[in-house]
Amino acid sequence: MIQRTHIAVLGICLAAVTSSAGVSYAQTACCSQPSSVTANPAPSADQIHALIVRAIQNQHRDDQALQEFERVEHRVARSGENAAIVDDIAERILPSSSGNIKLKMADHGAPVAPDEYRNELQIALNILDLTIHPNDHYKEELAKYDRRRRDRSDLVDTAMKAFRITWAGRETRTDSSGTHTFVKLLLDPDPDYEPINRFAASFQHVHAVLWVDEAQAQFARLEGDVATDIPFAGGLAGKVYRGGHVGMEQEEVAPGVWLPTTYTYDVDGRKFLFSFGIHERTEITHYRRIGPPSQAIEVVRNDLNNLVAVKPTH
Repeated sequence: MIQRTHIAVLGICLAAVTSSAGVSYAQTACCSQPSSVTANPAPSADQIHALIVRAIQNQHRDDQALQEFERVEHRVARSGENAAIVDDIAERILPSSSGNIKLKMADHGAPVAPDEYRNELQIALNILDLTIHPNDHYKEELAKYDRRRRDRSDLVDTAMKAFRITWAGRETRTDSSGTHTFVKLLLDPDPDYEPINRFAASFQHVHAVLWVDEAQAQFARLEGDVATDIPFAGGLAGKVYRGGHVGMEQEEVAPGVWLPTTYTYDVDGRKFLFSFGIHERTEITHYRRIGPPSQAIEVVRNDLNNLVAVKPTH
C-alpha cells in the first residue's frame, strides 16, 4: 500500500532530524511531560547539534543491526480512531537480504494451526536458501531492495535540513531497559527548506516532538502531527488529511542497539477517488539476534526439524 509506505517513511525520517537546523529555546513544551528535569542547564546549540549528529550515526547503525534480529510484531488495526478492531495479527519477523519474512503466529488471539506454521517455516527456509544462493532473477530483487534501503538512508540524512528545533527541556522515562533522561525537542518545518523529492516534501506539513537519550545519543521516541494536508502529485493522486498522528518508540534491545518497540498510525486520506484510513498500533517484542542469512537459516532449519519431530502420527 503506497499510503502506508509513505507514512512509515515519514515517521522514520522524522526521527532523524536535524543537525543543521537552527535551535531555539522554550520555557514550556507541548504534549505531556511524565517527569520534567528542571535542575540541569540547557545545552548550547552546538551541543544539541553534536548530540543529533551522533544520534543520526547511531540510527544508521541500528538500522543495519536490525537486519540480524528476529522479532515478534503484534499489529492491531481499527476501522477508525478508537473504533472497532478489524485486524489483530501477531507475526514472527525474520530478516533476509531481500526484506522481512513474515510468519503468522496468531490471528485475533488464536494461534495458527501447526501445519500452517510448519509450511511458513518451510517457505522461510526456501527464501533464506535463495538469499544465500541467488539465481539471476533473485539477484535483481536483492539489488532493488538494497537500493530502497540506501534511498531511505539518504532520506533520513536529508531530514536534518527540513526542521527548526526548539529546546523544550529534559524528561525522565522508564522502560524495560531502565530509567533514562531524554532531551525533548520540538520540530517545526523550516520555511526555507527545499524538498528533494515527494517524500521529503511531507516534512513541510508536519510538526513533531522528538525525545533523544542524552547519554547514549539514541532516538527514543517521536510524536508527529499532520498540520496541513499532504498531497500526492499535487493532490491528483490523493492526499493524507491534516489532523493525522504518527508515533514511534525505540528501546535498547542489546548493548548499544536501539530498535523500534512501538509504531502508531492514526491517519486518514484519499487515494485517487477512494478514501482510506490507517488506524493501527504495532508492538514489537522478543528481539533475538540470529545473524545474517547464513546463520539465520540454521535457526529456521532447527525450528522446522523440531516441529517435524513432534508431528503427531495417524
